[in-house]
Amino acid sequence: MTKKRGPGTLGGAIDEVKDGTLLGNARRRSSRRKSKWNLLLPVVIVPLWLAIWWMNIEFACVAHIFFSGNPLPPPADWMAVLGSRMSFAHILILFAPLLPALAAGMVIGNYFIYLIPAARRAMDAEDRAFPGMAYSAAQRELTRLAVYATPVAVLLSLLGAWLLK
Repeated sequence: MTKKRGPGTLGGAIDEVKDGTLLGNARRRSSRRKSKWNLLLPVVIVPLWLAIWWMNIEFACVAHIFFSGNPLPPPADWMAVLGSRMSFAHILILFAPLLPALAAGMVIGNYFIYLIPAARRAMDAEDRAFPGMAYSAAQRELTRLAVYATPVAVLLSLLGAWLLK
């Protein structure tokens, strides 16, 4: 029998996936969210996620230009590098940075919302009954996820940029 890791950790989430309890536990944990301050989370996090993801795609396009030896086009034309056909290289460039960009967007978004005193008080009150779900634990685990996933995503994006024809 394997040792179960604590709630609010990446290992705990992996254990829940293995046990098939992730969705039920996520529903139970999300039921505690009653404050209107929680509506700010997607409003702040989604644009940050998309901006970070887009910057990663731009980085891969510039890397492709560097690898191919073509002259650098104007910044507005960098995305023309991707073209219109979807290939394995395109998939690497577009989808490899999704998870680390989401984790980074969540860390930054949580930080900005936590700076609002009323939001901080409301969310801390909601988290008291759920160990491992407090702001500091969430930030620590999201940061770990971003730190682990980012190098892999960068390497896959660079591979995609190199493979791009």
